[in-house]
Amino acid sequence: MIHDSSEVPRVPMQLTSGCLVASIQIDLNDEVLFRFKRDLLEEIRQTQTRAVLLDVSGVDIMDRIEFEAICEIMRMSRLMGARAMLVGVKAEIACSLMDFDLDFSQMETALTLDQAFEKLQSNGASNGGRHESMQ
Repeated sequence: MIHDSSEVPRVPMQLTSGCLVASIQIDLNDEVLFRFKRDLLEEIRQTQTRAVLLDVSGVDIMDRIEFEAICEIMRMSRLMGARAMLVGVKAEIACSLMDFDLDFSQMETALTLDQAFEKLQSNGASNGGRHESMQ
């Protein structure tokens, strides 16, 4: 059950270089993810941004359900015309996610925000909704 949204922590977001950066520095749970999804999609709509970076470098633990929720948020962002990239996955999280045998073929990633901005610049953040998969 979702509680009063004023009690649920917010994921901070800012528009930087024409890109919406969401810095996830809090523990993920259903309520946080629900509010984040709603806030992010509204921010994409309002700013008409063409790229979204989900910075998870502050996340220490991520289970399969939380990861799938992040993937869903990335797909929703793409449906709204924004290129979505997952940034800052820690080594221990990457190892545990690989154990879940998930499909990463449609996920665009970067190790750091600097690398993410470089990828956006080299590929063009405004690519008409087309997204390249990471190999």
